[in-house]
Amino acid sequence: MLKRMEIFLIAAVFILITAIILIIYSKQREQEFIAHHAITQQAIIDGAAYAINLQLLEKKRHVHLFANEYPHLFVQLNTNPTNEKVENDIKTRLQQRFPDFFTYTVTDQSGAPKLLNIESLVGNACQRDLNDFAKQISSNGKDLQNKIFVHPQPFNYHYDIMAPIYTAGVGPRIFFISFYLKEITDILKTHELPGQHLILVRQSNTSLIEVNSQGTRDTLKRDLNLSKAEIQRINVYKNIPGTDWRLVNLPDSAYAKQYRKGLWNEAIAILLVVSLALFLLLFVLIKIADKRVK
Repeated sequence: MLKRMEIFLIAAVFILITAIILIIYSKQREQEFIAHHAITQQAIIDGAAYAINLQLLEKKRHVHLFANEYPHLFVQLNTNPTNEKVENDIKTRLQQRFPDFFTYTVTDQSGAPKLLNIESLVGNACQRDLNDFAKQISSNGKDLQNKIFVHPQPFNYHYDIMAPIYTAGVGPRIFFISFYLKEITDILKTHELPGQHLILVRQSNTSLIEVNSQGTRDTLKRDLNLSKAEIQRINVYKNIPGTDWRLVNLPDSAYAKQYRKGLWNEAIAILLVVSLALFLLLFVLIKIADKRVK
């Protein structure tokens, strides 16, 4: 007949073995979570980057098609920039073709806008981009594409797409369209999963936020730059071709901590239940044994 001390020692060993098994199992689940999280992050980045790139390629294609479809309108506008009927006709067609259309202009050969009534909408960043593009198309030909990034126009953050316009006997001019970023925001929003944040930052300044699933940086209720701690948490990213954008996946540290906390709380709860059940069983068995002795 086992003594009580021996019985409790066996029970303690059983509890210890159970605890070791739970620790090993919980560690394994934790590693699986980390591995799965990494695979998921990469898949999300790849999918969202592909969708953004496809969106921009289609937008560029349609901008060039538009410039080729209505050369007569651009000739008229170039001849008489104050012709409001032609200007509004182009604007109406652009609004029908592009739901996220913001504004447009055409330029002379130096890149200076011809439509004077939109000067307030073509900011310094747009003007610099226009001038650079005008210089490049003079030497690089028709296939040149401008590099896309967010232009911080007050209350109208946007990006620009440009296409050269060629007319007989005249050097290349630029057809310039600005777009809101709602479609880009929607792509980020539909690809984002709980515990992860998709953010477009600048390739040339990887801490500067351009846009996330909530909107452009002028609407964000947070610091406009990623902190050093946030940058260190970024494990996967992808540059968007033809842009100054880099798509990053910023994991939510609280989400991962909450998962780990729940994992270990679950292990502790199982261990407590097993221990309590075992001691209750021992208590009953000891009581039965005592009655038989009496």
